[in-house]
Amino acid sequence: MKNFKFATTLSICAAVLLTGCAQNTETVTPAGASEQVQNTQAENLRTNETWAKAAEKGMSAAFGTLHNAGESTLELERVTDLSANTVIEIHDTEGQGTKAVMKQHEGALLINPGEDVVLAPGGTHFMFMNLKSPLVASQTSTLQLDFSDGSKAQVQFPIRNFSGANESYHGSAGEHEDHGSH
Repeated sequence: MKNFKFATTLSICAAVLLTGCAQNTETVTPAGASEQVQNTQAENLRTNETWAKAAEKGMSAAFGTLHNAGESTLELERVTDLSANTVIEIHDTEGQGTKAVMKQHEGALLINPGEDVVLAPGGTHFMFMNLKSPLVASQTSTLQLDFSDGSKAQVQFPIRNFSGANESYHGSAGEHEDHGSH
């Protein structure tokens, strides 16, 4: 019986020691591997209240909020219209009211970590250039957003009627045109 008590006590001590060791283990990450998988820029994009202005021909625009849910800057390099194959440009607006002038955005559109870029009439927006087919209210336009890391996001822009934000477009040759269509 003496050996049984000694063996039981020894077993309990060994179990306590092993349990204590197990609680203090650390996860070791192999050299060159990161502990957290980094999402692509497209995976970190969140959108809200997206919409595009209905138009029969000419130009139109798309609006909404682009949010960066990641920890590094999103670099939006290109926007493509998947619905009608119309050229899309990222535009900024300078000035206000009838004196407002649109210019094509230079470089990538940057969205800082945890921040929003608001696409709005009279501000930064996606510009449909020379519509190939009408943007009809109650339909949806699908735009593809291409980021600097090669990732892509497809975003739905419901089309609706809107009148306002009558800016002028400052083209690359320096000419001014009035485009009250967005």
